Amino acid sequence: MGKIPFESVASCFTILNPQQNFTEETHRVEVRKDPLLGDASAYNPFLRDKAKAFFGDNDPELVRRLVDESSKACIFCGDRIEKTTPKYPPAIVPEGRIRRGEAVLFPNLFAIGKYHAVVALSASHFLKLSEFTTEIIEDGLTVVRDFIKAVYHNDESVQFATINANYLFPGGASLVHPHLQVLLTPVAYSYHARMIEACRVYHKQNLTTFHVDLIEEEKKRGIRYVAHLGNWHWMTAFSPLGSNEVTAVHETASDFESLADADIRALATGISKALAFYESLGLLSYNYSLYSVRQPQAGEGHRCVLKIVNRQNLYPNYRNDDYFLQKMLQTELIITQPEELAGKLREFY
Repeated sequence: MGKIPFESVASCFTILNPQQNFTEETHRVEVRKDPLLGDASAYNPFLRDKAKAFFGDNDPELVRRLVDESSKACIFCGDRIEKTTPKYPPAIVPEGRIRRGEAVLFPNLFAIGKYHAVVALSASHFLKLSEFTTEIIEDGLTVVRDFIKAVYHNDESVQFATINANYLFPGGASLVHPHLQVLLTPVAYSYHARMIEACRVYHKQNLTTFHVDLIEEEKKRGIRYVAHLGNWHWMTAFSPLGSNEVTAVHETASDFESLADADIRALATGISKALAFYESLGLLSYNYSLYSVRQPQAGEGHRCVLKIVNRQNLYPNYRNDDYFLQKMLQTELIITQPEELAGKLREFY
């Protein structure tokens, strides 16, 4: 097994705090580095007291009003989806759209990749996070797998896939209605490409697979490891990509298209539990992405990886939670330490 580096650097500094009559106060900042990519995140325990300033509480009346107003013209609701959403050509998807349960997959009118599909996940226009059931998520992921199979059959140039979720406006969603976005491309986009290359380099240097080693190391340490569901291992990230990141890694597969039904159901179960956990923290908006590489052109050492993060809550005049630190310095802010987060998350698994 290769060595997984969990690097962190702590710095202490002193200020005279006006809220404490200018008495001397010592602060400690910890900067962590992601063990695969080296991406940084910063943690200051004093920021816990300012968590409400960063995320606030959801305003139930504002949420209700946004849901009610947006449902009136939602193109994914009811019979409108038949008239307002496009179809794929029969050569790719014979029926034009792919359906399972309440999930419906169709092309994105404003594509940002060679194949950019949208999945309307539910008949409901709005779901609380605890209402994203295993069945709803499983149906959505299954139609995605079927779509990837169809594209693979027709286009050998497509080698990379991501399955992505934006929920509500703070998560970047232009529509309230729960949905997924699927990108299938000949070129991996930036973060995905960096991950693939880093996995390849790690495999070459260690003759082992990074994510397999990560699973074993996190299981051994126990402080961030959460659960084992089917072939998926769930944990919190040492140096998270976003707020309260929850990560899942498949033991063997690098290509989502190759997953069995049981794999998809286990993944859906884990996502459902993670979202219910976020709701217990008073959160509502989130993003997640699953990263996949086509076999056999995988690049050695890659695995299917899912990353889920929460986003800013909805209240009047809320501030964006992605500011210079994340956007320009590409460093994430940690409010809750991943080790503490994992302890709370285990109760949901």
